[in-house]
Amino acid sequence: MKSLGFAPASRHRSHEGKRIRELRFERRSSLPASAACVVANGVRETLTALLGAPVLLRLFEPVIPDPIAWKAVARDAMLYRVRGSVADAAIVLRASDAIAFASAAFGEPAAPCARALSPIERDIVDRAANAIAANLTAVCGARESHPIERIAAIDGFVSFFEMSIEQPVESRIGIALSRDPVPEPRGALDVAHLADVRVCVDAAVDLGDAQAAAVARITVGALLPIRADELRRCTVAAAGKRLAHGVCGVRNGRYAVATRPIRETA
Repeated sequence: MKSLGFAPASRHRSHEGKRIRELRFERRSSLPASAACVVANGVRETLTALLGAPVLLRLFEPVIPDPIAWKAVARDAMLYRVRGSVADAAIVLRASDAIAFASAAFGEPAAPCARALSPIERDIVDRAANAIAANLTAVCGARESHPIERIAAIDGFVSFFEMSIEQPVESRIGIALSRDPVPEPRGALDVAHLADVRVCVDAAVDLGDAQAAAVARITVGALLPIRADELRRCTVAAAGKRLAHGVCGVRNGRYAVATRPIRETA
């Protein structure tokens, strides 16, 4: 979903010397951080049992990656699909992370250079992924009966969060989800809530073009002729932004404008 956010602070400053941050709408994941924390705690306990040592794990907040980011996430990664009742999840293990994890499982330091996993190491990583999948209920619902499956791509997945393992091995585990939760409505703003707000508006009538010299000769008390059709070119504006246009006149002894809404692209 799109949420209101702020762009990074720019070099421009206001008259008071404060940095200016532009308002903008950003795509943010609706996945609750609490659900991701449940997954992370379960994964930490699972890895502690698998590696036989306490695991220090850091969780990053869920995001909505753009297409370029998705390519970076899945590049040279081992991908495991987990089918759930609410959504499908994918466990993402990049090549270097899979090597580090397999080495740690055998009590060996991770190799600094990229290499292919041996059949035994691949089996170890597959078993670890299956154990990790048992902790994904909080984000994808109850798992279906069939086991996890290896996939070649994660096209169509929407949200993503990552867990960084800092001890006893440096590695990362990514979790991709096929759908983002729909946020529950938490109330809405109705026009009636703004009924008592006072807004200063300006009404203006377009009388056409005139020479600058003629405008300069206008004095206080001068009468300007207005044709009947010109009364239909009245606009109502607030803070320099046109809100409506219509016909101006007098009603119940007061100046009035019969308006209809106007849309501007700017």
